[in-house]
Amino acid sequence: MASTLFVDVQVFDGTGQDPFPAQVLVEGNRIAEVGDRIPRDRIADAQVIDGRGGTLLPGLVDAHAHLGFGSTLEHLSRRRDEPEEEKVLLVAHAGRVLLDHGITSAYSGGNRLPRTETAARKAFAEGWMPGPRLKAASWEGSAGMVEPGVYDFPGVDGRASDPDSVARFVTGMAELGVDIVKLSLSGESAVVQGTSRIVQFTDDEVAAASFMAQKHGVWLTAHAHAAESIKMAVRHGIRAVYHCTFADEEALDLLEAARDRLFVAPTPGIIHANLYEAGSEPEPGMEVEATAAAVRQVVPELARRGIRVVPGGDYGFAWNPVGRNLRDLELFVDWFGFTPADALRAATRYGGQIMGMEDELGLIRPGFLADLVLVDGDPLEEIRILQDRHRLTVIMKDGKLHKAPV
Repeated sequence: MASTLFVDVQVFDGTGQDPFPAQVLVEGNRIAEVGDRIPRDRIADAQVIDGRGGTLLPGLVDAHAHLGFGSTLEHLSRRRDEPEEEKVLLVAHAGRVLLDHGITSAYSGGNRLPRTETAARKAFAEGWMPGPRLKAASWEGSAGMVEPGVYDFPGVDGRASDPDSVARFVTGMAELGVDIVKLSLSGESAVVQGTSRIVQFTDDEVAAASFMAQKHGVWLTAHAHAAESIKMAVRHGIRAVYHCTFADEEALDLLEAARDRLFVAPTPGIIHANLYEAGSEPEPGMEVEATAAAVRQVVPELARRGIRVVPGGDYGFAWNPVGRNLRDLELFVDWFGFTPADALRAATRYGGQIMGMEDELGLIRPGFLADLVLVDGDPLEEIRILQDRHRLTVIMKDGKLHKAPV
């Protein structure tokens, strides 16, 4: 069995506690031992990696990943209408870029071509294509269950509730083999102006989705800006709530009561990009400034109430490309008042939990999967260094070196 020994490292173990000096032994695809000095007979044949005082982290997790949006730091596209054959290649490419930047696991936020994600999940897991551990998602179901990528967000007024179509959607996506089915419970003002606060599903429709998700063993994710859409998500057992922008006191109370079974991903990355990097001033109807102001108030309150807030900022647009994902951690600190340790815990321990692998992913602990990132420096002192891929000197996934030390 191949083994690797990390020496002279400061271990941030994912719990949020201060880093500590230790040696870390990997055997096969698992962490075998963490200690001051591992016995010589355990390490005789190990490959030794000298960390030179750097920080060893659990592999990082993006909880709102879009592999199919088309843009990375290496390839920018404003089209998003590439043919399906090209989309497959873009998904694979985005997976490799994520892994290059220390993202060893990704929880998908939706893909117009779900089969590309189930195929990528298999290839990444088998190791013949570089990419993160992946939980694959459906396309983003919207009001009326129109085709993928067609969103007008009309709301529920003026249409009959149609739980049967929602149930069929969940069943169809589950039969494709996805792990996650996503519903756009609210609109999105950055796409169709003035719609973020408009609820898109009826209670009966979300109840039908929840029933079918449980029946087929898939998770539900909600795109939810509006307060009522957040409440609807919690009432019907949705596991991950994206955005959570305009949560009111009742929504916050419901989220707090359900904090042991759900996660919130507030997506600061795309908000920052829409404000400063879209190449033009946002129009008032896009509500970008209102969204930024609301999220900066809501997220600290979520954290204060013990709700698990996780990073993942809708990366994949040309103005917010894959590869910038770890900027979310800087924004967790600068916008939300997290300590760097809190932000890193959200991306590691909570990341393992949202992946459904809390007993084997997200911590540096014996028996856990050997997904590890060695950083040249101390991200608890300077969280921004994680955005410099050259400061990530070693990236290991499943006990195998994706990036070896120079």
